[in-house]
Amino acid sequence: MDYAIIQSVLIALALGALIGLEREYARYRKKTHDYAGIRTYPLIALFGTLSAYLGELISPWILLIGIIAYFVITERTGQYVGATSEMAGFLTFFLGVLTYYNEITLAIVLAVIITLILYARSVLHHFAQKMKKEELADTLKFAVIAFVILPLLPNQGYGPYEIFNPYIIWLMVVFISGISFAGYILMRWLGERGITLAGVLGGLISSTAVTTSFAQRSKKEKKVFKALVLGVILANGLMFIRILIEVFVLNRILFVKMLLPFSILILVSAIFSYFIWKKSKNVKGKVSITSPFTLGPALKFGIFFAVILALVKVADVYLSSKGVYLVSFISGFADVDAITVSLSQLAGNTLTNDVAMKGITLAALTNVAVKGGIAYWFGGKKFGRVVLGLFSVLIIIGLVVMFLI
Repeated sequence: MDYAIIQSVLIALALGALIGLEREYARYRKKTHDYAGIRTYPLIALFGTLSAYLGELISPWILLIGIIAYFVITERTGQYVGATSEMAGFLTFFLGVLTYYNEITLAIVLAVIITLILYARSVLHHFAQKMKKEELADTLKFAVIAFVILPLLPNQGYGPYEIFNPYIIWLMVVFISGISFAGYILMRWLGERGITLAGVLGGLISSTAVTTSFAQRSKKEKKVFKALVLGVILANGLMFIRILIEVFVLNRILFVKMLLPFSILILVSAIFSYFIWKKSKNVKGKVSITSPFTLGPALKFGIFFAVILALVKVADVYLSSKGVYLVSFISGFADVDAITVSLSQLAGNTLTNDVAMKGITLAALTNVAVKGGIAYWFGGKKFGRVVLGLFSVLIIIGLVVMFLI
């Protein structure tokens, strides 16, 4: 007996049972039709595995006959409104095929994705119903810049020192827009869950926007300033996490070097958040942020990124590491993402990882200082003083860590 086949059969049954369990639950909650459930989907997966086995053992035509047979059986079982369960069953058949050919990881990933899509039926429908016309238009624009324009751009440097690479510049536009877009979708999906959640989700989009919004609100709602402070601190902490994610995607070696200093900054932010949370009240609120992706801001970011990348290269040639730090300090006043992706691209090539790490850290701390100034000048007195005080401590710790590591 070939134990590999037994293993494939058992995995196929398990994956089919996972999908069938969700369909059985949906049928119990009267959210789907009586197409198949906890017993049928494992059998469909087993049918796929058996078809693949016989197709290799006897003739490849048997696998094709198995697919046709599945459609015939589905048609004879009756007519149903909608095709979600039927399509899930069809995909489950191929999960069984994948398990036979030992593509276990792919089969498991697909099974989980299929189950999540099926389970999220109500949420997805509700999200689509709440979507505005402008949000749909922005989604289509993002699809165009990510999947139409990007593949057409040349991936090579132009100009002196090859400072302009159209593909890399546009890739960063897609990358940063994608992070902001994902954060916006989460906020629209989950709705209002209090000021704390608004700060966390808003931090995925723009911690500066969260700080500005909460500062203005602190003047009108002075009694909840501690909760507003908590939202700002959490949003700022998310900025540090977002920077680490960007570096991890672009430069793994630089990520390892940055992990310790930024972990310390995240830990300090978490300690501040805990103590503020203990004193704050559970109040509902939201931060007013419009859809993060429009063509104008995306192009502005692309231009800004290109300029920052050019300045970093030129500064490195003529001013060595001091020029990089100057550019990092200046860019921190406007945008941390641009200098982060720029230095991540150059680290290990024209820049040392140590210079890149210090440059990104300096830009992040400059941005923290800017948000502290926004909170102090545009927010209520207590709100501004607390945020500026906490951010000052965070900046001091960040500078010490940056020069010691």
